[in-house]
Amino acid sequence: MKRPIIIALLIAGVVLVGTRIGTASFFAGRPLPFVTLEESKIIKVDVESQVKLKVINDAGSVTIVGADVKTVEVNVVKTGHDLTQTGAGKVVKTIEYTIEQTGNVITIRYKLPNTDVWDINLKTVDFTISVPNETTVNVDNNIGEVSISNIKGDAIIANDFGEVKVDNIEGALSVSNNGGDVNASSIKAGHEDIELNTDFGAVTLKNASGSNITLDSNAGTIMLQEVRATGNITTDGGNTSFVNGSAISLRVTNSGAVTLKEVRASKEIMVQDDFGQIEVEQATAAFYDLHTNRGSITVDGVKGKLKVSTDLGGINIQNAQSVTLDLKTKSGSVNFRGSLGEDPHMIESGFGEIVLTLPAETKLNVDLKTDFGNIDSELPITVVTNGSSGSDGDQIIGSINGGGEQLTVKTNSGSININTGR
Repeated sequence: MKRPIIIALLIAGVVLVGTRIGTASFFAGRPLPFVTLEESKIIKVDVESQVKLKVINDAGSVTIVGADVKTVEVNVVKTGHDLTQTGAGKVVKTIEYTIEQTGNVITIRYKLPNTDVWDINLKTVDFTISVPNETTVNVDNNIGEVSISNIKGDAIIANDFGEVKVDNIEGALSVSNNGGDVNASSIKAGHEDIELNTDFGAVTLKNASGSNITLDSNAGTIMLQEVRATGNITTDGGNTSFVNGSAISLRVTNSGAVTLKEVRASKEIMVQDDFGQIEVEQATAAFYDLHTNRGSITVDGVKGKLKVSTDLGGINIQNAQSVTLDLKTKSGSVNFRGSLGEDPHMIESGFGEIVLTLPAETKLNVDLKTDFGNIDSELPITVVTNGSSGSDGDQIIGSINGGGEQLTVKTNSGSININTGR
């Protein structure tokens, strides 16, 4: 039989703190004198069942910490402003919040008496809540920081203005923030998803695992480190960095630089970049699709099908193994070093030279063409066609080492060089 659930209210005390004395003007945009009042309340719960905590706060911070405890303890700091210290003391006593409990479902609520959230002298309530580890959390906060840690349960956080910090969560995680950074670490979502979103701020996820993982920032950087998904990882933001992780599919959409290091995708790595360079190092996938409108693309250590394109910038591929190439830049040079795999290969540059360094035993059928430039190969080419494509251009169609997969190389302005790997 479950123990009866009761609420014991322990008023810890009232602390009146005045820190501003004088004639600070509200109309000048300066904070008025303020007074704080502190309270503490303890709520007994059934520790055999999971606690469900919901916090709704219009103004103030929310901190939730899981611990090996059998009660829910709520520490409250209320802050009121007025033209005088005496007036602020009266204001702070009028601030009201509610705590409701039905079984193990607890709802803590503070609603502003008005909707003027831009007032720098808002009446605020800060909640610091200690809960049993086995707790699910739902926070709807308007103005203030939100911090959640050491929870074995799902966490849903919606915040309008303020940083969100989440650490050591075992369960699904969803964070939506209109203005402020989102930082999450040590997240074990299992078969559930991780979703982190902010309109204005950075998003950081470290040491995390889950099913599908989504990070989104309209105006901020995105960073992932030691992140693993049994499903897909999707990001959308500014500068993006991902170091050491895995997924079935990795899709990056952004408007800044992209850096991917030691990332593994069983299917594909796709990057669509509006503006910025792309760097991919020791990242494995069956298929790569990397595109930037403006910026260089550097790839080190790849294997599989490689599609790379940039409107303005060079392409540099190093330490490639058995890759199928589809490389294109409208303006920039192309430098490739490695071995080629099966299927036809295409390399194009609008303006820039193309340099390929291949193993001496490479077997290819080649179609090499430049409108303005020279063609030179250290690998002997058995020529089928050798003719002029313009007053200063050249074209060679033939085979290397008896022929093999088709390699087509074209540049409007620049030389083509095929070198032997040392």
